[in-house]
Amino acid sequence: MLALVFVLAAFGKARGRKPFEDFIQTLVNFGLPPSLAGAPLAATLILAEAASALLLLLNVAVGYALALALLGGFTLGIAWVLRRGAKVACRCFGASNTPVGAAHLVRNGLLLAVTVVGAVSHAAASGAPVPVAMGAIAGTAGVLGGVFVTRWDDLVFLIRGPEPVAASSRARRN
Repeated sequence: MLALVFVLAAFGKARGRKPFEDFIQTLVNFGLPPSLAGAPLAATLILAEAASALLLLLNVAVGYALALALLGGFTLGIAWVLRRGAKVACRCFGASNTPVGAAHLVRNGLLLAVTVVGAVSHAAASGAPVPVAMGAIAGTAGVLGGVFVTRWDDLVFLIRGPEPVAASSRARRN
């Protein structure tokens, strides 16, 4: 699940010039100084996401550590934006214009929990091979969980629904 989430996050930001530039702008909007939040930092974060995905498959302990660091940093960034009351588009997966909000903290909290549980359970595993059926079930659940997480903004919209027209026109008048 985490590998898929990080692959889609990295790809969403690096799939073209516009998504990459939007991600750089998001880093500035998160409050980083423009001199720091340029292309080198954006590229480093994207490469770290891709590396985490790969490491989760090849060197699990290091992959979990990198995933934990990335998710922790992203979660602190979202909390900082919410504390300031700023409206910053969530470019977590490249394309969304949805402003970061409490739902993003919940999503990241779930990802952090999955990361910690995965790291602890992997470390505690006996090393015995996983039966094929269990591997297939876990893999399917992981892919579905990864898709669920990467479409989080859409799911939140489906649950909350659109903003009522009357409320949005009242807000514009005030």
